[in-house]
Amino acid sequence: MNEIAKRYIDLFRQVKIATAATVDAQGCPQARIINIMLAEDDGMYIVTSKGKPFYKQLIETGKIALAAMCPDCQSLKFTGKLKVVGKEWVDKVFEQNPGMNEVYPGESRYILDAFHIYEGHGEWFDLLHYPISRESFAYGGDTVEQNGFLISDKCMACGKCASVCPQQCISAGTPYVIDAAHCLHCGRCVEFCPAAAIERLHP
Repeated sequence: MNEIAKRYIDLFRQVKIATAATVDAQGCPQARIINIMLAEDDGMYIVTSKGKPFYKQLIETGKIALAAMCPDCQSLKFTGKLKVVGKEWVDKVFEQNPGMNEVYPGESRYILDAFHIYEGHGEWFDLLHYPISRESFAYGGDTVEQNGFLISDKCMACGKCASVCPQQCISAGTPYVIDAAHCLHCGRCVEFCPAAAIERLHP
């Protein structure tokens, strides 16, 4: 795992409390609050019990989406794949999260399975400071997701996009250039471009 991904995986663990989203058998989104139990060099680990719909959805889809809010108004989001791992990971979770022993004392812990989130991509987003900042990451063979907008060669260099950008993150050029690290992804530049030169990176 590269340093950027590890930094944000560790931050998920520090925040610990996250919203986890899945899709049920009817295709409806489901969300609940979970704890990120471990952040290792090979990804994140969570646990859940076999009787929960959450467990069934994880098993059936092998996918999960996470969202968390950091103390300084910075958000984290993540979409990835996961799989059940051995019971030794349940023991490791309990070692690093001793409060779990009160919820599942003794051998009752083994009604839980540990899931390894082994692959995925995500984004850190800081809305508190001006200009806003964002950084994308990926691990486990996944690729960094490209979002936002790109100004194409159809640009007439009129400067309209730069003048209406809330974060002033568009600079002059041929064509003009959007600084992706500070872009809100609001799409205001698209609406005001007279040449239809601004394209969405991720449909």
